[in-house]
Amino acid sequence: MSQFPLPSFPKVATAVAATLTLAAVTAFGTAPLREVELPPVQTIVESVAIAAAVQSTESAPGPLQPYVRSERIQRGETLASLLDRLGATDSEFQKFVAGDIRARKLMQLQAGRTVTAEVDEAGRVQALQYRYAGIDTESVEASQPSGRVTIHREGSGFVARDEPIVLERQVAMGIAEIRTSLFAAIDAAGIPDPVASQIADILDGEVDFNRDLRRGDTLRVVYEVVREADSLDPPTIGRILALEFSVNRARHEAVWFDRGGEGEYFSFDGRSLRKAFLQHPVEFSRISSGFSNARMHPILKYTREHKGVDFAAPIGTKVRSSGDGIVEFAGQQRGYGNVIEIRHRNGISTLYAHLNGFASGVVQGAKVAQGEVIGYVGTTGWSTGPHLHYEFKVDGDQVDPLSVVLPAAAPLDESERERFAAQTSGLRTRLAQLDGVVRLARFE
Repeated sequence: MSQFPLPSFPKVATAVAATLTLAAVTAFGTAPLREVELPPVQTIVESVAIAAAVQSTESAPGPLQPYVRSERIQRGETLASLLDRLGATDSEFQKFVAGDIRARKLMQLQAGRTVTAEVDEAGRVQALQYRYAGIDTESVEASQPSGRVTIHREGSGFVARDEPIVLERQVAMGIAEIRTSLFAAIDAAGIPDPVASQIADILDGEVDFNRDLRRGDTLRVVYEVVREADSLDPPTIGRILALEFSVNRARHEAVWFDRGGEGEYFSFDGRSLRKAFLQHPVEFSRISSGFSNARMHPILKYTREHKGVDFAAPIGTKVRSSGDGIVEFAGQQRGYGNVIEIRHRNGISTLYAHLNGFASGVVQGAKVAQGEVIGYVGTTGWSTGPHLHYEFKVDGDQVDPLSVVLPAAAPLDESERERFAAQTSGLRTRLAQLDGVVRLARFE
C-alpha cells in the first residue's frame, strides 16, 4: 500500500470538475456543426460521503518512520554540522554526547571516516555508530576488542556502548608494468600506494628503485585488504602476501610466512629476505651525497670526509630505524642539528641527523624495532636543504651502509619447510594466474 498521504476531498472535487470541463470542450471542438434543440438546464444537488480511509489519514497520522543514512566526516567537521548533514535536529542527543564519557568520543571526529545514523522523520536520532579507533591490520583476529561507539535511544534517554570492530579480510591481486617509476606504475594499475611502500621495504637491499628499474619491468602482487564490516569507510591495506618482480631481466620474489607468532618474507625456495638492517631508512628518497673520503663541504667550502650517506626528501618525511636497538642519544648536536643515535648488537650503531623532529617516545633508553618511525626529515644544523644524513658504525668507525655486508636472518629448519610449502603453495598459484592475465592482455 502506498505511504503517500491522500489529497483532501475539496481538491479532489475541483480536479474532477476541471477534467470534466476539459473533456466537454474537447467534445465540442470535434462534434459536427448542426443545429439541435438543447435540453433545459437543470440543477442537481447530491450529497457525497467522505471515504473513511481519507478521514483516518487526515485525523490520525501514523507513527514516524526512521531512515538510515551514512555520511563521511569532512575536514574540520563538528558534531553539529555532521548532524545537520544527517538530517538530525536533536538537541537532546547533543547534550547526551557532551556529558557521557563513552559518547564523548564522538566529539573528536576524524576526517574520512563514516558515521551511520538512524533518524526519524522528526529529526530525532534513534541510533548512531562511529568507529573512533584505527584498524590493526597485523592482528589475525576476526575483530578488535573495542574501537567503535554505538549510541541508542532507550526510553526517554540514550545509552552509549563500546563495541568491538568486526573485520573483513579479503585478498586482492594486481599487475603493474614499469613505464617511469614504481609509484607511477602502481597508480596506473589501480593498486593502492601503500603496496609500493611495502615492496620497497621487502626488497630493500635487493633492488635499487632509483637505478635498477627499466621500462617494461613487470610486477605481480597479492596483498591483503582489511575493512570494517558494514562500513562505507575505505579499506585499509594489510600486508603483502606474495610478489614477483621482474627487474632488468632478474626475477625477485617474496612470500609471507608466519614462523609461529613472528612472520617474515622468504623467497619461494625458502631463503629469508630479512636483513639485520635496512639500507634505506627513508622511503623512496634520492641519494644526494654518498659515502666519501674526500668531498667538498657545501657550507665550509673545503674538502673533507663525508662518513655517511645523505638521502634527499621533503621536510616531514618519515625516518625509520634501520634495525632493532636502543636509543643512545636523542637531542641536538651542533652541525648535526636534531640527531638520533641508536645502539644495536655486535658493536653496531646508526646515526640519523638534520631531523625536523622526533617521533613520540623516542628518548634516551627507549627500545626501537626495525622499520619503526623515529623522526622526520628536516634541515636542522649545518644543512643546505632538507635531507637525512645517515651513518653506520662498526665498533665506532663509520662504514658505507650501502656496501657493508650484513648478516642474513636464520634460514628455515627442516621442521618448518613442510609447513612453509603448504602455507605458500596457494599464493604461488595466484601469482601464476596473474601470469595468464598478462599473456592474455598482450595477445589482445
